[in-house]
Amino acid sequence: MTGIIKSSLPNGRSLTAVEALHAAAGLGLKGLLFNSLFDISPTLDPNELRAIRQEADRLGLEISAMLGIVNPALPARSKPIVDAGHGDMQAGIERLVGLAAGVGIYDMFFIIGMIEDRFDADVSWQAQLEGVAELLSRCGPALRGNGAKLLLKTHEEIATSEIVALVEQVGPDVLGIAFDPVNVLCRLEDPVAAARRVAPYAAQIYVDDAVMRFQDHGIRRFLAPLGEGFVDWEAIRSILPECKVWIEMHAGQFAMPVFDQDWLKRQPPVAIEEFAGVLAMAAKFGTRAVPWDQATPVARLTQALGKCGP
Repeated sequence: MTGIIKSSLPNGRSLTAVEALHAAAGLGLKGLLFNSLFDISPTLDPNELRAIRQEADRLGLEISAMLGIVNPALPARSKPIVDAGHGDMQAGIERLVGLAAGVGIYDMFFIIGMIEDRFDADVSWQAQLEGVAELLSRCGPALRGNGAKLLLKTHEEIATSEIVALVEQVGPDVLGIAFDPVNVLCRLEDPVAAARRVAPYAAQIYVDDAVMRFQDHGIRRFLAPLGEGFVDWEAIRSILPECKVWIEMHAGQFAMPVFDQDWLKRQPPVAIEEFAGVLAMAAKFGTRAVPWDQATPVARLTQALGKCGP
């Protein structure tokens, strides 16, 4: 199954749920992933959710959604979930999971935060991870009762080794992995090696491409049209052949001061060969100008559709 995340459709963020379904179907795709359940119904009206499910079925589309940011140590990041639970994050998660399951969505993904949250001086990264594990463990009975599993996405702030550890701590029956290869580069991981690490628990893949470029004090990730970057998609798909595929045109260009010893000390452990591999990507690209407009991610969509679409 190959689908697309709603925000990666042309004018995707301004489309209604019905318009987005028709846009995805018009591209010949088989699924649409909404950026949240609020994207389907701002009031979480079960009737509105069911209507979208029915329209998706009529169009032959699978649907899914993002849960949101789950981080009890930084509750402001999770405000929509907290609000859904009337001030209680666990209640919010359980309500959203139940509503999603009611319309056949059993695999919502989530993230823990943003890249800067890893280095938050007030709340240590370890404390954030421990809080997430404890909260998800408490949500376990509700997830099992709904036949649902949450998927933690490989995002810019978290290492795949940390995600795997969380899955094994919380339990792979209720927690899995949404693998986004362009993001693991920000943690100095090789996307193919990372795919092997997450393989036992991965259920989704997010498709995009990226290059690494040298700049003052380090390297930076820039997004590239699919097939023109350094992500070895053929190898990744061979490792994760059963995963659902979601096209996502990313927007962030993240800097990594890889020659700063203090910054390196605060990174998760990374295999030296993977670190070397990421630096080799930057050496290959050098310091030449990035030829792709980073401000218009949707401009890369046509090429992505041509390579992994219908």
